[in-house]
Amino acid sequence: MPFDYERFRERLFPALLAGDRRQARLVAANAREQGAKAEELVTQGYFPLLKELAALYRSDRVSMLAHHYATRILHNLLESSQLEFSVQEPNQRRILIFSGSASLEELQGLIAADILEAAGWDVRFGGGGIAADEVLQECGRQRPDVLLIFGANQQDAPNVRSIIDTVNTVGAHPNMKIVVGGGVFSRTQELTGVSLGEQIGAHAEINNPEDLVEGLEVFYGEDVAVKVA
Repeated sequence: MPFDYERFRERLFPALLAGDRRQARLVAANAREQGAKAEELVTQGYFPLLKELAALYRSDRVSMLAHHYATRILHNLLESSQLEFSVQEPNQRRILIFSGSASLEELQGLIAADILEAAGWDVRFGGGGIAADEVLQECGRQRPDVLLIFGANQQDAPNVRSIIDTVNTVGAHPNMKIVVGGGVFSRTQELTGVSLGEQIGAHAEINNPEDLVEGLEVFYGEDVAVKVA
């Protein structure tokens, strides 16, 4: 019988909001004992909870304290799960990952980093709040195959667009692909059906972390834009 991730989320969410670290760890441990894979626990368990928590917090339906409790427990659970991921051989490709500056958005970026590192990518994860010019300087130093901005919030969107416009205008990184997803990109896609990433000139928009590995492989090395909803 497939593991019931919806039931898992229902059991875990109250513990997150209450700051009950012991109960949250117990729920996660029970899930692993029942056959839930570490990778799926992250993509089908924790990631949807991050999105739900962000939506509730934006609409003032959870307190700042509950938000902080949940964020910190989820960070701990994510780090524990990452240690149990199946690790693939290095694929000789480098990716720089940045996220939104808020804690929930940074956790989305952390999920992306963990998944891609396990898949063999050479990952640099800078989190959020990094200025566009510093991101561009780091691209020059690291010369990544892909620049991924995952989990940006609405306030970060102009910064993301500035990065894309500069790369396209200057042409300093012609072989680097720019990919966006999660955060404001995911919300825009869900609410309007419009790809914000496509509008601002990204090579791809990938909003679900479980699609990242395949999504990057599909478009990698090609000159056409790809969107994975």
